[in-house]
Amino acid sequence: MISITLLLVRILGMLVAPHPFAVGETLRYEAKLGYFDVGTATVSVSHRAPERGVDAYVFTMAGQGGPPGLRVRYDLTSWVDSRRFNSLRFHRQLMQAGKAEKHEYVILPDSSRYREVGVPGEWVSPSEPLDELAFLYFLRTAPLQLGRSYTYSRYFRTGYNPIQVVVGAARQPVAMPDGKSVPSIPVTVTSRGMIMKVWITDDARRLPAQLEVPLQFGVVSLVLAGTQGGGEAGK
Repeated sequence: MISITLLLVRILGMLVAPHPFAVGETLRYEAKLGYFDVGTATVSVSHRAPERGVDAYVFTMAGQGGPPGLRVRYDLTSWVDSRRFNSLRFHRQLMQAGKAEKHEYVILPDSSRYREVGVPGEWVSPSEPLDELAFLYFLRTAPLQLGRSYTYSRYFRTGYNPIQVVVGAARQPVAMPDGKSVPSIPVTVTSRGMIMKVWITDDARRLPAQLEVPLQFGVVSLVLAGTQGGGEAGK
């Protein structure tokens, strides 16, 4: 009886607290290295599709840029269980100096395993795995509290766990594409010495309004330059 009650509570929670994004939401970013424009990036909730019989969000991220001589293009695609919010499949492709580096992963939450397409064997994964793009969307759904720290061991490649998430002590204003500033929650994410920062708007949209991402040529700032689609969540 208790288990049935808990299940009903979980279902009701999903009904009254939808994700702050929807299919069609597209976020456009300008990439800056210091004061210099070095590229662009686009992050989208592309569509929903069945993945091994499970309804999944399909998230995409595409970017290109970099200083002369170090130009790169990267494409990420993430299939995420729309109900349990676990990664099911993840593709990553990097193009640099005419060379392509491509990895495709099949992630199996129920068996806590993952495998790479074209590579023999399977590896241990957390029971609630996330890839790097899925983790960004997960942060948008997480009830982050100012001044708190959180530890997650959910990255599907266990060697990068735990992931430390530190929330700033106060909201910070961040400029939006329309020129207005909105209060945003500053978040620092650390994994195996790598540090990423993201400012998430403190409203129903929970937009990642700005990011600082470490790349091989320096720390790049991604500044939100435009949004479109996504229904009420994307406005």
